[in-house]
Amino acid sequence: GEGQVVALVNDGVEVQSAVATDTVTIITNQTPFYGESGGQMGDAGTIIGANMRGVVTDTAKPLGRLHAHQTTLESGEIKVGDVVTLKIDTARRDAVRANHSATHLLHAALRNRLGGHVSQKGSLVAPDRFRFDFSHNQAMTAEDIATVEAEVNAQIRGNQSVTTRLMTPDDAVAAGALALFGEKYGDEVRVLSMGDTGGNNYSVELCGGTHVNALGDIALFTIISAGAVASGIRRVEALTGEEARLWLAGRDAQLKDVASLLKTAPDEVAGRVETLLADRKRLEKELSDAKN
Repeated sequence: GEGQVVALVNDGVEVQSAVATDTVTIITNQTPFYGESGGQMGDAGTIIGANMRGVVTDTAKPLGRLHAHQTTLESGEIKVGDVVTLKIDTARRDAVRANHSATHLLHAALRNRLGGHVSQKGSLVAPDRFRFDFSHNQAMTAEDIATVEAEVNAQIRGNQSVTTRLMTPDDAVAAGALALFGEKYGDEVRVLSMGDTGGNNYSVELCGGTHVNALGDIALFTIISAGAVASGIRRVEALTGEEARLWLAGRDAQLKDVASLLKTAPDEVAGRVETLLADRKRLEKELSDAKN
């Protein structure tokens, strides 16, 4: 998008201009950049003017609706009043969108599996991973994790379109939307609906973040850890898309390495390890008897 520079801040001080190698906060009258909020990281990208180029490393919202682009100038000079082109890093944005939509699917799957008491207590949505904190008093079992993973991936394969509606907060909650932890809502909210369960939406939540157009864009979902962060609060860390594929491929490579060391096929590793442990236990007993 295109915008006009309305303010520049250098090290906490408002300035009228900045030059190459300066790191400044750039405020424009409008922007396509998403500012960090609701657990989702801010956009990165570039700001380009007639005589300058800057790399945006992060976008924050220090005063609510104000978007502050943290920018390092690579070349030229920028001044208040300049018209600039703002370009987000689309590959990074797409990865963030996939992870954010996956948090909504995960939330619904956890409620289905563990109970309606589950509610979001925090999250981090980054381009390479995400974490999701929720209320629950017991550790997730291996079966819980497998069921949640399968349910989320089934929704991804369904490839339903993601839809948004603007409503008042009261109307949204009355329609069954889940309000997110720590989010501040104004007079109008975005209601995000995704997935399908026999004609009903799989997930309906209030959310102002960026999301995929269709669930198939997420491609793949896998949980890499599940544990506790506080009393009654659990945390799931997960990956989507290419990051998930690479992680699973890495696990497969490790399994093949272990199989090679054990001189057996990957499918027979568990049986081979059981045999080795039984042999070790037997030998330890024989050694103990011999010492006696």
